[in-house]
Amino acid sequence: MKTDETWHWLELWERARDHALTTDEQARLNDALKNNAEVRNLLAEAALLEAELRSGSLEEAPVSPAAGSTSPSRSWASRVAQVVLPLAAAIVSAGAVWLLSREPAPAATLTKASACKWGNSALPTLEGSSLQPGMLELLDGIATLKFASGAEVALEAPVTLEVVSAMECRVKKGTVVAEVPPQAKGFTIHTDETTVVDYGTRFGVSAGEDGKCLVHVIEGLVEVEHAGVKGRKELRAGQRVDYGGFIQSAANPDANVTDSQPEPGRWLPSPINDLGDGWQILTTAFGRGKDSWIQSNLKQDVTGRESYLRIKHTTHDMNLDRKAYVAFDLTRFADKHIAEAEFTLHVEPSDLGFASLVPDAVFSVYGLTDETQDSWDEKELHWSHAPAHSMASEHRTGVVEGQALKLGQFTVPQGTTRGGFTVKGPAVADFLRSDTNGLATFIIIRETDETARNGLAHAFASKENTRNTPPMLKVRLED
Repeated sequence: MKTDETWHWLELWERARDHALTTDEQARLNDALKNNAEVRNLLAEAALLEAELRSGSLEEAPVSPAAGSTSPSRSWASRVAQVVLPLAAAIVSAGAVWLLSREPAPAATLTKASACKWGNSALPTLEGSSLQPGMLELLDGIATLKFASGAEVALEAPVTLEVVSAMECRVKKGTVVAEVPPQAKGFTIHTDETTVVDYGTRFGVSAGEDGKCLVHVIEGLVEVEHAGVKGRKELRAGQRVDYGGFIQSAANPDANVTDSQPEPGRWLPSPINDLGDGWQILTTAFGRGKDSWIQSNLKQDVTGRESYLRIKHTTHDMNLDRKAYVAFDLTRFADKHIAEAEFTLHVEPSDLGFASLVPDAVFSVYGLTDETQDSWDEKELHWSHAPAHSMASEHRTGVVEGQALKLGQFTVPQGTTRGGFTVKGPAVADFLRSDTNGLATFIIIRETDETARNGLAHAFASKENTRNTPPMLKVRLED
C-alpha cells in the first residue's frame, strides 16, 4: 500500500473513532473493511498499537535480538494474527465501524449528591459518576453537576433534567441554579419553550410542565429567548423574567383544584385522632384551629386560605421576611392532664426562591404566652399587627419579650422537600398545660439567612393543603 493511501485510511479510521465521518466516508470505510485485506490489517495494527500504548505494555525493541529469540516484527505479526485479525473479522461481519470508535468523553460529572433520592434516571446517580447525555430525575435533595465545559448546575428537587452536552442541558420540570465560569461562556439551558444563554454568570431557572418558566439572574448577564416572543431579552444581576405567570402559580399551587379531581393518594389525618395508650393527634383543621403567615412587605396580603405557610429570613431584602402562626383548639383536653406533647410541621416543595442559596436552615418555635392575643384572625393577620411581634428590626427573627416563650428548634437540611419536623419535650407540654382559654398559638421563625438575594422561602403545609398533613399537635393524656 502506498504511503498516501496508508495515511488516507488511518485518517478515516481516526475520524471514525471521533464520530466525525460523513455518510459517504463511513460507507467507503465499511466497504474497505469488508473487501480489502490490506486495509483490515493496517487498521488492526493501528488498534493494537494504541491498546499497547494505553496499557503501558509496549516495550522498547532491542537493537539486535538475542539468538533464538523471536524478532520484534514476527512477534508483532503473531500478535496481530492471534488477537486483532479476529477482531477485524468481527467488525466485517457486523458491517459497521462502531467497534473502532472511541467512547465519547463524558459531558458532565455528578460532583455532589448527598442525601438525594432519585427517580427514573437513565444515568448513574452515585456521587462522582461520569455522565453521558441522558436524563436525571431528582425527587429529594440537592445534587450538583459539573459539566466538562466548567459550568456547574445545582439541581433542586423535585426536578427532571436532561444532560445534552458539555455546553447545554434541558430542564423538563423543576428548578436549577447555574454558575458559569468565563471559559464556559455560552453555556445554555433549555426548557420546553425557553432558551437561556449565559455570558459568565450565576442564574436560576424554574420550569413547569405547562410551559411556564422563570429566569432570575443572581450575578452577571444572560440572554433569554422564548417561543412566540420576538428577539432575545438581556437580563442582568437582580433582574428576572416570568413567562406564563410562574410565580403566581407557585405561590398558590392549589388554585386550580376542583371537585372533579381525584382525592390525594396519601394518608391525611382527621382533625382529631385517638392513637391509643393516651396519645391523641390534633390538627389546625379541628374546631377553632387556624394557621397563617405574615410578610414584611406591607403591601403583601395574606388571606389565610393559602395552601402553604411561608417562612423566611433574609438580610438581603427587607420585604421578604416571613413568619408563620399556628393555633390549636384545646377544648377537648380541658379536663385532662397533658403528660407529653409534640408539635410537627410538614415541609413541602417550595417554588419561591432557590434552595442552593440557603444552607441547612434552623427554625425556632415559640409559644404565645400573652393569651389576650390568641384571638388573631387568619384573614387579618399582618406584619403591622401580629401576636408577639412588632415592626422593630430585632423582631424580624424574634418575638416581643414577655409575650412568647421559646419552646425549641428544628433544622431542615438544605434541599429537603418532604418530611415532618418536630419540636417536643417538657417545654412544649408545660406550655400547653398553662393554657387557660382553650387556644394555643405557636409562632415559627427561620433563624438562618440566605447567602444571596432570592434564596428559598420554605413552605410548610397549612390546613388548606390538599396533599399533605397540616400543622399537628400530638399529646399524651392522663386522667
